Amino acid sequence: MYQKVQKVLARNRIRLSLLIFAIFLTKNIIDQVRPHDIFEFQDIWGPAGMFLVLAGIGLRSWAAGIIHKSESLASVGPYSLTRHPLYIGSLFMAIGFCTIIGEINNFLVIFAVAVIFYIPKIHREETRLSETFGEAWTQYTHRTSIFYPKTMPDIHAHWSFSQWLSHREYYALCTCLIVLALLKLLHEFPISEIIAAIRR
Repeated sequence: MYQKVQKVLARNRIRLSLLIFAIFLTKNIIDQVRPHDIFEFQDIWGPAGMFLVLAGIGLRSWAAGIIHKSESLASVGPYSLTRHPLYIGSLFMAIGFCTIIGEINNFLVIFAVAVIFYIPKIHREETRLSETFGEAWTQYTHRTSIFYPKTMPDIHAHWSFSQWLSHREYYALCTCLIVLALLKLLHEFPISEIIAAIRR
């Protein structure tokens, strides 16, 4: 039963993660939380959050244009920096949005999502990769950890736009840009001021 639940959570992790994020973003709006300004460098939290989001998008896009799932072991480019650049990129994006919003409870939610959805998924994925690629995987794990490189990374890798498209990474890009725009609007036009204007 437990394994079945894990498989369902893993299979629907992206949809569930987005749903949870949308629920908490909606709650922040209802609670009239005003996000930091992503372009105001005197308030470092906004630009820092935007940097993390863009870094996450960049890392995911870099990885999506290189990886050929189940065909070959990706070990160069972003995969020489971390064994899971797609997941690390998503984590950067999530932390970036939480930094912009500035609500501490959101960070706790991101931590819970990572523990429930992604850590078990990473474990199963690494088990499968070990079984598929054997010694090549073992050598790769000696060079690169889950989060950082253990040796000098090899960042040179052929990046393919068609490969990026085939992985539909444009969904993540467009979603992030829309949310950044929404957070900018919520900073410029706080819900509390809109409600006050309506009541007048």
